[in-house]
Amino acid sequence: MFVSLATLAIVLSAFGLAGAAVVTPPSPDLGTGTVVALIPVGDHPVALGYNSGNGYVYVANFGRDFAPSTVTVINRTTVVTTIGAGDHPTAVGYDSRNGYVYVTNRGDSAGPGNVTVIDGTSTVASIPDVSYPYGVAFNSANGTVYVANLASNTVTVINGTTIVATIPVGMAPDALAYDSGNGYIYVANFYSNNVSVIGGTTVVASIPGVNHPRGVAYDSGDDYVYVTSENNVSVISATTVVAKVPVGVVPEGLAYDSGNGYVYVANTGSNNVSVISRTTVVATITVSSPVGVAYDGGDEYVYVADDGANFVTVISTATPPPGSFFGLPAIEGFLFLSGIVIAAVTSAVVLGLRRKRGVSPGRP
Repeated sequence: MFVSLATLAIVLSAFGLAGAAVVTPPSPDLGTGTVVALIPVGDHPVALGYNSGNGYVYVANFGRDFAPSTVTVINRTTVVTTIGAGDHPTAVGYDSRNGYVYVTNRGDSAGPGNVTVIDGTSTVASIPDVSYPYGVAFNSANGTVYVANLASNTVTVINGTTIVATIPVGMAPDALAYDSGNGYIYVANFYSNNVSVIGGTTVVASIPGVNHPRGVAYDSGDDYVYVTSENNVSVISATTVVAKVPVGVVPEGLAYDSGNGYVYVANTGSNNVSVISRTTVVATITVSSPVGVAYDGGDEYVYVADDGANFVTVISTATPPPGSFFGLPAIEGFLFLSGIVIAAVTSAVVLGLRRKRGVSPGRP
């Protein structure tokens, strides 16, 4: 009997093992990345950020209906803790200067939102006076954090926990990224179909021809900025679109893997992740309801927020050493695979017994 990874994840959750990662043996494609784990997190994870200071990944769980809005903190494939957030967190950024993690909270009808500031696993501040914030990025050159305000068509600049400037941009800015090559911030303006380029606190250019941009990432290897658009990714050099790369359906978040030089694009509508090398798609990885993406340079993992399944998919992009088995030393790799088979079979048997007794999987 074959038990899918999704079924195994559901069974583990049903038996109270939701905090444990569900691990699957990687596929043979080790050049572009392979799924190695699924991590249950909060309700509707939509964005992630990597803290290079402590090696943790922070997951923004949007929360809907009566589910709480939270931030899940992950170490490799293990949930460390869950932190309370403001209403409906939408993006996560890391300030390497002060070690803080910034989480934008969109807010709801009762309020315009705010920015939660996290030090390690503790909330140290809440920054008001933002308007439906949807994106965040850190400028390492001037040491400030930029926040895209969807409702006010502005970008807020934050130094530590203090707002120091507000910059008018295009309509409905919902994502941004910092280009360390030229020192500019690139802002995706969803409704004005363009990208604003900010130098310091001044808009220095507006790049047209990017329809409904949703996500932005900087590739330091090729010095390109990648912007997700309508079923494609626009590739920008300085202030010029140099290519448009067809990807999956409704691409949203994306991230650059500095280890292998690839860009990973979450295609929400087609349930997969496109892997881009410069201006060419080199692989497609199946992921359920992907929205946000982040790269962990310490472990060489790409993390993908699965909005519909309430999981984070972990993709290993490291190349295994010669003579390895499923990316591990031979003996460990064999035991790893054997453990997965045993876990899957055991879960299937227990689930079958519960059904035979007329007990639904989700009940004790």
